[in-house]
Amino acid sequence: MKNSRKYTQKTLPTTSVSPSAEERQSSMSGEDSPLSVRTLRSELQSYRESITNDIKTQIENMHENIRRDISSLREEAKADNNTLRNELSQKMTILHDTCAATAATQKEMERALSDASDKIIAVEKAHQTLQKDYHRLHEKYLDLENRNRRQNLRVVGIKEETEGGNPSRFIAEFFSDVLGEENFESPVVIDRAHRTLAPKPRAGERPRTMIVRLHYFTDREKILQLSRNKGRLSYKGSPVHIFPDMSPEVSKLRASFNPVKVKLRNAGIPYSLFYPAKLLITVNNTKYSFTDPQEAEKFIKTQTQSPNPATDREG
Repeated sequence: MKNSRKYTQKTLPTTSVSPSAEERQSSMSGEDSPLSVRTLRSELQSYRESITNDIKTQIENMHENIRRDISSLREEAKADNNTLRNELSQKMTILHDTCAATAATQKEMERALSDASDKIIAVEKAHQTLQKDYHRLHEKYLDLENRNRRQNLRVVGIKEETEGGNPSRFIAEFFSDVLGEENFESPVVIDRAHRTLAPKPRAGERPRTMIVRLHYFTDREKILQLSRNKGRLSYKGSPVHIFPDMSPEVSKLRASFNPVKVKLRNAGIPYSLFYPAKLLITVNNTKYSFTDPQEAEKFIKTQTQSPNPATDREG
């Protein structure tokens, strides 16, 4: 497209005065006749018409040139507009195709995300179900394991090799010697007894614990009660301890109440620790049960000390 056009300016031709007219003008200088004036007017009129015609011709030529230029500009503008329209149309087509592809991809991603969300929800539900099943089975496992140990005792402090070659017979005599033979109407029936599976300690180290399985559950409860009533126990000058045999998980739960039991004894508040780890506190003939040691400690802080001596019982 052309930005500007140059137009040439045509100069009007000068009309030369004929020699006869000059002669007439020179002759008229000397005399003023009507004929001379009329002739001069005629010449001037002719000259004016000639200039007018020339100007009209130039104007018409300029108009024609301008019309041609305008027409050319229109054609060029039309061609440029068509080109621009075609380019825009192509770009719009490309943009439309891109938008359509993006929309299709977005829908596909939305479907994929929806499917993934549904799967995640299903997995979360399955996970919750599995968690519940795990906790239920874990509790059942702990219960079964501790039920299997309910007739067992752990004896700590017996020196190595003291039991000789027959641990079951030795332990039956041990209970009679330590707790008093008068407390047993008949010898304690022992199913089996053995040391823990830890490596044998060297001289001067702490002896391994003995695991004892009694034939009757009543004998186990009687031995535990006698050991609590007697307090400190000793065998051949060495201190020994008798504990119920429980799984490590339950033992850890019950041990978490040890600081609470110390505070209860110091405060003179009666309590009992039941299986697996349930603390029962008695205040003013009202019983309160706790499975969380921290909650039990908070409760102790709210109670005033009682003059009655504390009594404790574990089961």
